[in-house]
Amino acid sequence: MKGWDRLDKLDSGIRIALPRTLETSIQKDRLADDEIILLAHLLGDGCVLPRQPIHYTSADPKNLEIVQAVAKKFFAINSRLVKQKNWWHAYLPSPYKLAPGKHHPITDWYKKLGLSSVRSYEKKIPETIFQTSNRQIALFLHHLWATDGNISWKLLAGRKPSASIYYSSSSVELAKGVQHLMLRLGIWSNIKKVLQGKYRPMYHVHIQSSPVQLKFCQAIGSYGKRGEIIPEIIRALDEIKSNVNNDVIPKEIWRFLVEPEKEKVGLSWRKMSENMEIAYNGTALFANGISRMRLAKVATVLSSQKLLHLAESDVYWDEIESVTDCGVQKVYDITVDGTHNFVADDFIVHNSIEQDADVVMFIHREDKYKDESEKTNVAEILIEKHRNGETGKVELFFDEKKATFQTIDKHHSGAEKEFSEF
Repeated sequence: MKGWDRLDKLDSGIRIALPRTLETSIQKDRLADDEIILLAHLLGDGCVLPRQPIHYTSADPKNLEIVQAVAKKFFAINSRLVKQKNWWHAYLPSPYKLAPGKHHPITDWYKKLGLSSVRSYEKKIPETIFQTSNRQIALFLHHLWATDGNISWKLLAGRKPSASIYYSSSSVELAKGVQHLMLRLGIWSNIKKVLQGKYRPMYHVHIQSSPVQLKFCQAIGSYGKRGEIIPEIIRALDEIKSNVNNDVIPKEIWRFLVEPEKEKVGLSWRKMSENMEIAYNGTALFANGISRMRLAKVATVLSSQKLLHLAESDVYWDEIESVTDCGVQKVYDITVDGTHNFVADDFIVHNSIEQDADVVMFIHREDKYKDESEKTNVAEILIEKHRNGETGKVELFFDEKKATFQTIDKHHSGAEKEFSEF
């Protein structure tokens, strides 16, 4: 909340900025829809391994039917169903005779997509899916959820019926890929590691809170039998009054941003509480974070565009649960024009800003960008890196005739401001 910080200063309990959604101007389909559908089902419940017959397993007739249909349409494969207990195997034999150098069409297709024939815990989503349109991403997740996804009722005593929505995989890379793709659609989630005793752990990608679950149901949902419950789930979620406890702005905002904005308009905390039509409760106000809706109300009371922008921003303030040392790795100093920050692995990060420097400062002059600026000859000194101290900003007066900076005595205003050489 107070600006950029070094990675080694981060610890559990600290809230950091993550993107609420990942937007891209590229919205071109990269694959045929039939490819998207077949890929989703094979990644979820398919077996594509060397020296084994390629097959798909499901207990849902609709899933089996569509896999057989797209395999026939796209690869001319005549599939064969074999019943086993309460599920079926759909075997997908090659439509032609295999020979040295002549592989199964699905094997060649996997290779073209950059996929290897691996076990379930090593599966991953191919890069092409991350590069395709949002429409096809939603289609991919819609069919992937029909394999190892879960959409069910969550019934708790004394509470309205709600939903339990998650995707389960033994592959952490696949789980991370699902989480990233949902972020492209503005749906945020968290991954939980579920231990399985002597077996490999599972990774559950959970969608929580009724507004986000509602968005999932409307934008993604699930194909087949698993998706039949969705209309009822949507009606139930519509009736739940959301209790925001995750998507909040960190409590540091009260002292760091709200208090300076309050002082600008000359309001006391008590008077501000009155204007917000809430009871004044002293220092308890600063003990918790603030919801976006409440921050928007604060911004309105204080006529603050800065606070309103934060309330409506595309930043999600998530709490660090743990930090794992991955050892020494190569790093790269990336320069991005304009903002100098970017999204990497779903984190908002900054380039190293002259990694060998102890202090890095930038100078910003509002009057150089706005013709009607009230800050004539006032420069903001932005301390973005300070190896042995705090970061922040300070305003200085710039005397253009002497080419010197002077401190601003804030006890005076207007023509009475006093300056001293800096």
